[in-house]
Amino acid sequence: MKKIIFLFGILYFVLNVNSYAASPTPTPTKPAIEQQIDDLKDRIASRVAQLKLVEKRGIMGTVTDVSDTQLTLKDVKGDTRFVDVDELTKFIGTTKSGEALGISDIKKGQDVGVMGLYNKQSRRILARVIEIKVNPKMLGGSIATIDSDNFIIHVATDNGDQVQVEFETTTKTVSFTKSGGKLVRSGFSKLLVGESVFVVGFLDKTVKDQVDADKVIVLPDFVKAPSLPSSPPIVPSTGSGKKLTPITR
Repeated sequence: MKKIIFLFGILYFVLNVNSYAASPTPTPTKPAIEQQIDDLKDRIASRVAQLKLVEKRGIMGTVTDVSDTQLTLKDVKGDTRFVDVDELTKFIGTTKSGEALGISDIKKGQDVGVMGLYNKQSRRILARVIEIKVNPKMLGGSIATIDSDNFIIHVATDNGDQVQVEFETTTKTVSFTKSGGKLVRSGFSKLLVGESVFVVGFLDKTVKDQVDADKVIVLPDFVKAPSLPSSPPIVPSTGSGKKLTPITR
């Protein structure tokens, strides 16, 4: 009887072992692993292609066209370059009053430097940094008219044009005479029609073609004949700052 019970025990153990062996834990099949490897290879190849297509590049050029999201430049070689601007683009540069510059301050004919991501396929640059170079405006001629109320003069240039020049509180005015032989302090109230002047300033942001004077050199010894071109109407400044009597330095 004991032998029979022992045999049944061995049979039960063998059957259970075979049952566990018949259903092993599932393992990844070879085709599935190969598919994962192929997918990884494709992603790496795509990323490498992107890195080869885009590179960091910097250019300098003159603005030929501008919009809210794009600049068109002519570089130093004379080639046309297209620059895209987005919300991450940083602008470097300040106005003469210390205000930060933006794309709205960029005008045609202005020189800028661009650093960004160049796409070899589209041949466009996505700007990351744009440095705006604010070049001063220089002109010479004789005083055609004087508006003492608004501190504005019109300068008749040698080519027959007249440029509106506004004096500000920071404008430095000096005079040079042959007898004195040196520059001396002067002021707006001492200006006379016909006197020769040399003006260094910046184009006004609100009044078209107006120059805001930074420095004015008056040459009272060089007075031109009063036959000057007719004066255009004076356009007062629309800026927020008050126009006070310019200081003399």
